[in-house]
Amino acid sequence: MSILPPPPAAVADPAADPAAAAVPPERVAVAQRNATRVLTLQRELQQLQHSDDRLSRGRALGFMAVLGLVGLALFAPQPWSWPAVAGASAVFLGLVMLHVRVASRQHDLRQRVAFVEQSQARIRDVFRADAKDAFRRGDAFVTADHPYAGDLDIFGGASLFEQLNVANTHEGARRLAGWLHTAADVAQVLSRQQAAQELAAAARLREDLAVSASRARKLPADGAAFLTWAEQPASFAPRGKLLTAAALLLVAVATVLGGLAFMVGGAWVKAWGAAVLLQLVVSVAVRARTEPVIAPVTVKQSPLEQYQAMFALVEGSRFEGARLQGIVARLHHHGQTASQLLQAVERWTGLAAVRHNVLGYVLFQTFFLWDIWCAYQLDRWRARYGRSARGWLEALAEFEALTSLATFADEHPDFVWPTLVAAGPLYRAVQLGHPLIAAAKRVDNDVTLDDDVRALMVTGSNMSGKSTMLRSMGINAVLAQAGAPVCANSFEMSPLRVHTSMRVSDALDQGASHFFMEVRKLKAVVDAVNNDTGRVLFLLDEVLHGTNSRERNIGAKAVVQHLVERRAVGAVSSHDLGLVALEKISHGRVINKHFEDHIEAGVMRFDYRMKEGPVATSNALRLMRAVGIDVAGLDG
Repeated sequence: MSILPPPPAAVADPAADPAAAAVPPERVAVAQRNATRVLTLQRELQQLQHSDDRLSRGRALGFMAVLGLVGLALFAPQPWSWPAVAGASAVFLGLVMLHVRVASRQHDLRQRVAFVEQSQARIRDVFRADAKDAFRRGDAFVTADHPYAGDLDIFGGASLFEQLNVANTHEGARRLAGWLHTAADVAQVLSRQQAAQELAAAARLREDLAVSASRARKLPADGAAFLTWAEQPASFAPRGKLLTAAALLLVAVATVLGGLAFMVGGAWVKAWGAAVLLQLVVSVAVRARTEPVIAPVTVKQSPLEQYQAMFALVEGSRFEGARLQGIVARLHHHGQTASQLLQAVERWTGLAAVRHNVLGYVLFQTFFLWDIWCAYQLDRWRARYGRSARGWLEALAEFEALTSLATFADEHPDFVWPTLVAAGPLYRAVQLGHPLIAAAKRVDNDVTLDDDVRALMVTGSNMSGKSTMLRSMGINAVLAQAGAPVCANSFEMSPLRVHTSMRVSDALDQGASHFFMEVRKLKAVVDAVNNDTGRVLFLLDEVLHGTNSRERNIGAKAVVQHLVERRAVGAVSSHDLGLVALEKISHGRVINKHFEDHIEAGVMRFDYRMKEGPVATSNALRLMRAVGIDVAGLDG
C-alpha cells in the first residue's frame, strides 16, 4: 500500500514540485505586471551594457592618449604639448565619471530585477530566503515561551515572517515582528489596513524603497549604535567653541609659518616646526574629549547613507491616508527634513572617517587638528537634533512594516482583507486556508465560532489535516490582527488573543517530561482565558496525548469545558474518540468535526476536507503496514 499525497501538516519546499510553480488565477495580473517590468529592466540593462563596453574602450584609449602625450611633452616638447595633455586628461576624467554613473545605474537596475524576481517567486509560492539570511527569516524573533509563535511558524525558516518581511532596516523588521507578536485593537488594524492598501497600489514606490536601501550597502541597516550616540548629552560643543576657535587660529598661524619657511627658510623653518609640534601636543591633549564624539559614528559600515536615501524617498511621496501622511510629517523638523539633517551629520562623519586611512589621518590631524573640527560640528548637530533621530527611525520602521503588509497584499490578491468587529467572541471564515502552503496544494475549509458554537472537537486519522486546520485558524488570526490580508474568501473576527498548545517536547535541561511541558502550556492557555473572558482563541493539538486514555479523557474534557464556559473560542484535535462526548456535555457549544482518508487501489488518499461529526475510521495500523511493519489482525 502507498500513501498519496504527502500531508500538508508540514510545509514542504514548493520549489521541488513543478505543479506548485503555477500561478493562481487571481495572481496572474500581478505576475504579468512583474514579468513586463523585468523585461523592461533587462532591456535597459542590455543597453547600459553596450554603453559600459564603449566607455571601457574609451577609457583605455583615453589613458593611452594621455600617456603618449605626456611622453611627447617630456621627450619631444611642442608648444601645444602640455595643453594637449591637459585636454586629454580632462576627456579621460570625463569618461571615468560617466562610466561610474553607468555602473551605478547598472547596479540599481540589477537590484530592481532582483526585487521583482523575488516578488515573482512569492507569487508562485516558491520563495524561500537563503538559509544564511537570518534577518529575512526573522531568526532573532524566535522565542520559546511565546503563546503561539513557535506553534504557528511565525518566525524562522519557512515562516510567516519570511513571507512578509521586505524591510531593509532592523527597526523595520522589529516593528513588523512586534505586530505579529501582539494583536492590535480594531482601530489600529483598520488604520494599518488602509495604509497597506494605499501602498499596495504603489508598486514602483515599494521598488524604489528597496533599491534606495541597497545603494549604500548590502547589509540591512541597524541604527542602534547611532541612536545611542545621538541621544547622549552634548559633551564637546558647549565648552568646545573657544577650543575650536583657538585651534583655527593655531592652524592659520602654522600655515602662514609654513609658507614663510618654504619661501624664506632660515628661522622660519624652526618657527614652523615649533607650531607643528604645538599642534601635535594639542591633538594628544584633546583626544580624550574628541574621541567619544567621533568614534561611535565613523565606523566603516555606517548606516547613515542608507537611512538618508530611504528618508528622502518617503519625504518626497504624497499620500491620501492619514497614517501615511503622519509618517511623512514625523520626518520633518522645524522646516527641515530628516534626510537633510541626516545628510549634514553624514557629511561630517564622512570627513571624520579619514581616520580609517592611517597616513591620511596622521597628515590631517597633524597639520589641521582635524578631529577638533569634526567633533565640534558633530556634537553641535547632536545637541540640536539628536533627540529627534529616534522618531525618524521609528517613522521609517512603521513605513517599512506597512510596506511589508502592502507587498503581501499585492502579491496575494486571492487573499481577503479581514473584517474586525468589536463585539464577540466571533471567528467566521469561508474557505480558510494556510497561507504558507502553495495554492496548488492547499485545501480550504469553512469555520464558524461564536457565542453559540465556541469550539470544534476535531478528530481524524493520522496525516489527514487536523493539525494544519488548527494552524490555519491561528496563523490567519495573527495575520488579521497584524493588519494583513488573510488566506480566505471571507473572514470576520472579534479581537482574540491567540494561545496554542501544539508542538510540545520535553525539556532535558529542566528535567521536565513531555507531559509536564504540555500541562504547563495548557496552564498558560487557561490563565489567559481566566484573565480575558471572551477574547481568547485557543488551539490545542492532540490534547494531553502524553498520558493514558482514561486520564486524557477526564483532563481534556475538564479543560475544554472550562475554556468554553469562559467564552473562549477555538479548536481541539485528538485521536481519542472519547472526547466526542464534549458535544453533548457542552450542550452544543463544542461540536464534532473530522478529517478522514480512503483507500483507492491500495493507495491511501486524503482529501483534507473537514466534515461534520466524529471520525468513524482510523488509519494507524494501515500506516504501519504501508511503511513495512506487518501487523497481525489487520483486514485488507
